Amino acid sequence: MPALDGPTKVLIGGIFAGVLVFGLGELNTKRRERRVEELQKACVAEKQTEAKNQGTFSALTSIFTAKPTCDPVELASSNGYVGVQGELAAAEQEFIWWDKWAPIAAIAVAVVCSLPWWWYFFLRRIRELREAITGK
Repeated sequence: MPALDGPTKVLIGGIFAGVLVFGLGELNTKRRERRVEELQKACVAEKQTEAKNQGTFSALTSIFTAKPTCDPVELASSNGYVGVQGELAAAEQEFIWWDKWAPIAAIAVAVVCSLPWWWYFFLRRIRELREAITGK
């Protein structure tokens, strides 16, 4: 079995590194998704506790006024929330960021590590073309 040349080793290592980066990114994304779910449950529980403490008249007025939301996507798109809602908004923003960038980082690692292999591949093709033109 012939030994692998340097660019091929870098290519294989880059592919493994890209898969590793993708796997770790997915694990981190799942962890952040669970955190968002936990905070959403805490937000709903806090909202229900406030509704119980306010009584029936306050519950009726909260129907017609702006009531606090526990939707993470809506909270992440706006600013100025504090408490559980603020934590939920920040957690959702981090989740969205990781969900977007982990696959991109994995592909970037694999592509950068494949550049030496492609360089030598095209140099060999150019040499073959030159030899075909010159008749060697």
